[in-house]
Amino acid sequence: MINMQEIYINLDDSGKLSTKERLSVYGGIIFFSKHEKDKFITQYRSIIKSIKEKYEENTEIKNINIKPQDKRRIMNYLKKYYVVGLVINNSKVYKHIIKSKAAKGRFLDYSIRRMVKEVINKLIKESKINPFKPVKIVINIDNQTTKSNGYYNLKDGLLEELKYGISSFNYGVHINPIIFSELKLDIKYQDSRTSFSIQAADLLAGTIRKISLQTIDNQNSSSKLSHFVNYNLFLP
Repeated sequence: MINMQEIYINLDDSGKLSTKERLSVYGGIIFFSKHEKDKFITQYRSIIKSIKEKYEENTEIKNINIKPQDKRRIMNYLKKYYVVGLVINNSKVYKHIIKSKAAKGRFLDYSIRRMVKEVINKLIKESKINPFKPVKIVINIDNQTTKSNGYYNLKDGLLEELKYGISSFNYGVHINPIIFSELKLDIKYQDSRTSFSIQAADLLAGTIRKISLQTIDNQNSSSKLSHFVNYNLFLP
């Protein structure tokens, strides 16, 4: 029996898709086995436990409240893992999308699907995934309000893009799939208070957003992010 490949993608956001903010960002950390995931959680929990002694009781360590020296310690640890990012330039998103809650939800749904597909494609090119062998992809996302557009949801849309391909009958175009064996896809919405991997994604998203905001006008984000981000997608 062929062992199933396992990919765990953990995502959180920083900033909102709004006319009041310049960027909305997703950051994530990827594990390539349950063993790697469990090892990360054990070590990350230990780091957080030692850091929490400096904070008020029951404080959740997040990007908005962490002290700089503590953040550097955690970021140095996170750099050991596969980090991904998605940066959306809000000023380039159509205003009618931002003004409509449903349209905004669909756009974020599309953006996450696009990022996940691009990441999986990159992992295939890097031989970290064999597309001709069974693969299980688990996507953990911080509780959020991605809306279905009535035809797709995040899971169904990803299954279609990764496993079955997409046909556009209006334009007569077919986009080929990138996974050619059994694919199991599981999407979980998690509470960051109880998920160390989501807490890590929160810190990554905040850091990616901070760097992107500092460099948005000189187009230097990619080089600065490349020091710790393995793959970053800019939209639209």
